[in-house]
Amino acid sequence: MDLHKVKELRQEGQLNEAREMAMELLKEDNQNAELLLETAFIHDQSDMEPQAITFYKQALDVGLEGNQRRDALLSLGSSYRAVGLYEQARETLEIGLSEYPDYNAFYIFFAMTLYNLGDTDLAVEILMTKLLETTNDQSIKAYQRALEFYASRLDEVFN
Repeated sequence: MDLHKVKELRQEGQLNEAREMAMELLKEDNQNAELLLETAFIHDQSDMEPQAITFYKQALDVGLEGNQRRDALLSLGSSYRAVGLYEQARETLEIGLSEYPDYNAFYIFFAMTLYNLGDTDLAVEILMTKLLETTNDQSIKAYQRALEFYASRLDEVFN
């Protein structure tokens, strides 16, 4: 049994087998950050967000770097949001935004969390800004200046 096989099983959608194997491996090495992260992904994909949260936190505590840390922060924030822990989601996603400001997915999950927290104006502003920064759609680009202007003025009325 090895981590590579666990990843392969998860990617093939064999989540129960992957989870069983990951849990066995964790009995032998519960301080392996990469194994903890993979176990979190398996639980997340199995719609077991509360368990996934535990494994994401453990993986981050043990220590992850680079893309693994980025993916763990994003997935942890997303899982917190999915189970209604909006403040924890916000805090986690803010860490991700500060560490990985060029990774646009953080902004989208952060906007969804802001929506859940009732900050709909900022949520829509973030979504509009990211849309304008990333789209190649010419019908949207044609109105870019207007959309940039209105993004932070959604509630204003212009007479």
